[in-house]
Amino acid sequence: MNLKLTYDTSDHGILDSLALLESRLYTARTLIPEGYEPFFRQSARYESAHTSTAIEGNVLDRDAAMAVLREGADPDQPPELEIVNLSEAYELMASLAEDKSTRIDQGIIRTMNSMVLKGLPGAPARNRGRYRVGPSLIVDASTRAVRYRPPQPQWVPDLMATLADNINVWLDEAAGPVAAALAHFGIVSVHPFEDGNGRTARLVADMVLNLKDSSADGMISTSKAFYNELPGYYQALRDAQGENFREEVDATAFVRYHTDALATAATNLEDAATHFGRILSMFEQDAAHVMNERQANGLMFMSVIGPISTSRYATLTESSQATALSDLGALVEAGYVMRLGSGKLTRYDLSDDVERRLTAAIN
Repeated sequence: MNLKLTYDTSDHGILDSLALLESRLYTARTLIPEGYEPFFRQSARYESAHTSTAIEGNVLDRDAAMAVLREGADPDQPPELEIVNLSEAYELMASLAEDKSTRIDQGIIRTMNSMVLKGLPGAPARNRGRYRVGPSLIVDASTRAVRYRPPQPQWVPDLMATLADNINVWLDEAAGPVAAALAHFGIVSVHPFEDGNGRTARLVADMVLNLKDSSADGMISTSKAFYNELPGYYQALRDAQGENFREEVDATAFVRYHTDALATAATNLEDAATHFGRILSMFEQDAAHVMNERQANGLMFMSVIGPISTSRYATLTESSQATALSDLGALVEAGYVMRLGSGKLTRYDLSDDVERRLTAAIN
């Protein structure tokens, strides 16, 4: 049993999106000041953790998701665990992809699925990282109509073995965005696990982008682009998949959608980089004696995810606990940050004055 995926190499929609993506990635990358990549990289990871779980029905809104990502998950709250699990999986994925010679094998795919479902209740989570042994049926959540019938479980091991081989061929021979789209589509089509297939597929696709240097060093969130155009995401899958699993599939519709979503994500990064530059200039003009790269990154993180602890500041800015405490103390003294709470509950947030100035700069 073999899954053979093809696409129209002359499709104008794909070619146009690839050209736009290359241009936008280059522009966005040049707009990001050297030393401030951690903010964009971590922001993309947090956005992906939130939106990829939201695609699958996670009930937490963005503000609640960001709170969980900065404070940690309540182990008795599955929606919170889902988001933290995915953030940790993205962190591992990015670490693995730093070595551009890494090959994506079945072990990596299964590890990603295992991390996605870690600590969650129910039989699917107990079987995390294992290929399903029972049938699967994808139905519309609202109408209960059948959307897709994946392959029989006895076919899954052979299909995944072949798919892993094909992913590495695409890594060697195809453009990064195309290779990512095919890997994404292949995993969703085989649907090898009891749960977490979509999140796993998006993780692997992003790993392909990182390995192929098609993600602006991990600073774009494709899942956010999918989430913001969710009907198109589902429609592209349906257009390529059909209702029943097939061994030979023309995946042009999904490759076209995927590359277009990537171009949108790159454009969003360009806009965010431009906004960041305006805010950074504002800080630098009147606080050159206070502001360093870590502190500017920390302020921007506070503007995105809210109050943070000293340890979270250290993690986000890749600094030591002592450095984090010193940085935050200087920001409090300069009036940029206010200290909230005490002891282990101490958090740091933007001062009211900085909040007003940021709002004015945005508008």
